[in-house]
Parts: sequence; structure tokens; C-alpha cells
Amino acid sequence: MSVRILLLGCGAFGRVHLRALARLGDAVEVHAFDPVAAMREAVAAEFADLRFAESVEAGVAWCDAAIIATPVPTHAALAEAVLRADRDLFLEKPAVESAHEAEALARLAAARGRIAQVGLYFRFHPKALALRSMVAEGEFGPLHYLAARFSGLKRARGDSGALLNDAVHFADLLPWLAGAPVTHVFAQLADPLGRGREDLALIQLRFADGAIGLIEAGCVLPGQWPDAVVPGAETRKEVSVAGRDALAEVDFAAETFTLRRGRHAPGPGGAWLPGHAGREEPPVPAADPVTVVAAELAAFIDAVATRRPPEADLASGAVAPARILDATRHSAQEGRMVAVEEIA
Repeated sequence: MSVRILLLGCGAFGRVHLRALARLGDAVEVHAFDPVAAMREAVAAEFADLRFAESVEAGVAWCDAAIIATPVPTHAALAEAVLRADRDLFLEKPAVESAHEAEALARLAAARGRIAQVGLYFRFHPKALALRSMVAEGEFGPLHYLAARFSGLKRARGDSGALLNDAVHFADLLPWLAGAPVTHVFAQLADPLGRGREDLALIQLRFADGAIGLIEAGCVLPGQWPDAVVPGAETRKEVSVAGRDALAEVDFAAETFTLRRGRHAPGPGGAWLPGHAGREEPPVPAADPVTVVAAELAAFIDAVATRRPPEADLASGAVAPARILDATRHSAQEGRMVAVEEIA
């Protein structure tokens, strides 16, 4: 039996969702809603058989589960409406604008017994999955550094800045890779466009196991590769992980994964010398955005069918990264290192 899915929001990433849903075939029946007539017309030109709900309320009444891919400020109210209607929820990143909103939604989903999954793209990318598996299996030994760059030369979104649009991806991904939560944040934010939003962010992290980290995000920096979702944008989407026994670099835009195994050892004169082997390229498949989102949605449909909680639930995928970003704002405002538990 097909799961009836309502897509709320038919912008650039909403259309990626529609292409991904098409790959799920008979497992889903899809309706959509967008209040902008021009957006509906553009989507109808590509998806001739797509049916549109007359309103949010009508769509929610029809569906089994809803995908929210609307502008960020609308997420909290729409997600609450979906959950209160006793429908399951797929909430695109960033889930909401603050930890307070995330916690409220998590409580509501639990009280209603609903499946609620956050759209955390990189958790479903084959290269991120391979890297996490290697870390979990001990191939890196103890980690000492994780870094991420989600930056480039692109449009500055009207509904959010660099934190909610870009940094949120890696505020989730780095702790997920490390298998350890972030405990402290020190950050600097800048408004180079003078539009009242942080369009440049540098966030230093300390993890519970002692590792340190760094996130760079922004829309006013040099990019290296064409963005796969936003036409005309240049981007960098990179992660580095360093441990005692291995170093890795993943470039999600270029679809490369390089690894060097080995460790430093004592040498002459008190020096410590690297004993790392040459670069390896683990045979991890490439994945375009539609493929990754289809994997996310397949996991969501399975959770809806089986009632098993999704891995990227509201607690781990909304509350935890929102606390890191709230701590980031506090740190930048106060010029000090902030403990994430201060935000709890």
C-alpha cells in the first residue's frame, strides 16, 4: 500500500524531493502545495502528473506524512500543525531556528507517537557513511581533529544566514562522524553584506572525547566547484578527519575521498616524524543530490511503515545541532567560549 506524501514547498530543494520521490515508484503517492502560483506552474511543467492540494489544511487531511521544504521561518508552525493532525513528518534542515523550538517539536512528536525525521543530507551520502563506519570500527584510532567547510560564492538566502543555511549541516555531521557530542563552542560571525544576517561564520568546537574541530560557512568566499543544487553558485563542501592512525579528506562537491594511514613516531633529536603510507582512494560510489535524498526518503518511508524511530530524529537531528548553533550565537555576541549545556 502506498504512503500518501504531501510535499509542502516547491522551491529548488522541493523539486529535488519530487525527483527523489519519483524514484520510489509505487511506494508513495504524492501531492504538493505551494502558495506561489508561479512556483506551482514551474513544477507542473516538469511533473505533469503531480496533483496539488488546495491548501495546507486540505493536504494534511489527505496525507499519511508530510515533507516540509518551505522557508525556514515557517517550519515550526507547519511542523506543529502536521504533528497535531497526527501525521508523520519529514522536516528539511534546518529543522527550526532555535533549540527552544526544536525541543518543543520533539516533545510534541513523542506525545503524539509520530515518526519525525530531519532532512540531514550528508548522513545519507555514501562517502559520509563510509567515513563514519571507518571511525566507528577504530581505523582512525582516537580522533584529534574534525573540520568542515560549507562555503562559496552564492546567493544569500532571504530567510536565513550562514548558520541555518550551511553550518547546520556540519553542526550535525561532525558529532555524528566522531561518535561524540560537542561540549564547547567559540565562534566569530560577520555580516559582510550589511544585510543584518551572519553571512560568514567560523566556529571552533570541542568534543566530549577531547577532539577539537572547526566549521567554516558562508556565501561570500571563493568557491571551487559548481553547486549541484543552486545554478550559478560556486561551492566547497569538504570534511577532514584526523586521528592517531589515519587522516581522511572528503570533498562532497568533487566526489573524492582520500585516506592516509599511519601515525607519527619518535625520531632523532626529539622530533616526531610522520610514518604515513601513500594516499588511498577507498572505492566509495559517487552520489548526486537526487540519489541521496531518495535514500533519506526511503529510510523515512520505512520508518513510517514499521514505526521504528528514524536515526535522524528530532532529538539528534534538530535539538542537538540547534543547541550548537545557539551556543555559536552566544559565543560570538559575548566573545567567549560557551558550553553547549548552557543552552539546554
